[in-house]
Amino acid sequence: MIIPDTWRILVTGITSIHGWPVYLALREAVPDSRMFGIAPPKTKKKLAADNISLLCMTDYDRLVQIRDEFRPTHIIHCAGVCDLDVCEARPGWAHGINVRGARNLIDIFGPEMYILYMSTDLVFSGNKPPQEGYSEEHAPDPVSVVGKTFVEAEEQIRKFRRHCIVRLGLPLGDSFHGDKGAVDWIESRFKRNLPVTLFHDELRSCVSCEEIGEITLALLASESTGLYHFGGDKAWSLYEIGEYVLRKGYAPELLTGILRHQEKNGPPRVGNVSLDSTRLNALLQ
Repeated sequence: MIIPDTWRILVTGITSIHGWPVYLALREAVPDSRMFGIAPPKTKKKLAADNISLLCMTDYDRLVQIRDEFRPTHIIHCAGVCDLDVCEARPGWAHGINVRGARNLIDIFGPEMYILYMSTDLVFSGNKPPQEGYSEEHAPDPVSVVGKTFVEAEEQIRKFRRHCIVRLGLPLGDSFHGDKGAVDWIESRFKRNLPVTLFHDELRSCVSCEEIGEITLALLASESTGLYHFGGDKAWSLYEIGEYVLRKGYAPELLTGILRHQEKNGPPRVGNVSLDSTRLNALLQ
């Protein structure tokens, strides 16, 4: 992908499961002097680079400083919290990072900035899934704090005159910390001989992290705008993903499958939130 040499690109959430492959792909496309990454303040591994800053998206003053010093021309917004349990327990915290963080971007960088926002399929409930998967025309009906705050964040992003919103299916691949995302989290449990209980009736369109990086750069390079769904061709249940990890040689008894209604005291779960990616595929072709 050809990125014009006049562009200066700010990437938030570079240690998220989808932000890390975006950051790596962008690093191959532009020199460090023309990209700047933001990671959470409690990032475990040290990111030693002059073009990376550890801060929360609610840190208004620091974001202003980055604007004034780095002077970005484009933003790829991958920051956000999607841990269902934590967000249900701390809805104000989730709202601050997901919604206020997005609002800070529009307030600080202004409506003329180009922004590409990575949202989620969890904006849908999956209780009455369309046969071909959710398309961009289907109205969100979130059931969790995560889904609700991402819907509100999308509303903030739409205030940018040139915005691109990509709702992702479930990212599969290596994470920055080694324990984020479906595969890494499951395997991190199996490696410690800890059991995992996953749902037969929670289905999501899975996408590889490598593809996320490639698609994001393609959308950025063309300055695409609008709303797009990005999911794989097949919907996988969480239990099926667990079976995939199990085949690496872990003990079968570590994995248990249940239905959503069998879980007690857990956060609200989605059903089948498969995505219809027809619009995005047509654009890329």
